[in-house]
Amino acid sequence: MKDDNGNTGEHEPYGFMERELAFKLLASHALVDHEFFNWLRDDPENAAAHLHIRLTDADLEYLRKEVAWDEIAKVAEPVRRSLKLEMVTNSW
Repeated sequence: MKDDNGNTGEHEPYGFMERELAFKLLASHALVDHEFFNWLRDDPENAAAHLHIRLTDADLEYLRKEVAWDEIAKVAEPVRRSLKLEMVTNSW
C-alpha cells in the first residue's frame, strides 16, 4: 500500500554501492555456475538468499521480467568452457 507520497513503505535493504555489488555477485555467479544460473532464473529470491542477498520486490520484478535469460544462456556456456573452472574450483 502506498502512502500519500507514493512510497510503498518497503525499506531498501542496501544502498547504491551494496546494490551494485549484490547484482555483480549474482551475475558473475550465474555466469560461471550453470545450476545457479537456472536457480536464479527460476527462483531469484531463494537463489539470491543462498548468497546472503536480500532482494526487494522491484529487484525480483526486474529479474523475472526484464533480464533476457535466453540471450545470456546462449553465451554463458562458451564462457564457462573458456574459463576452465574445474582447474580452480576442484583443485583443493
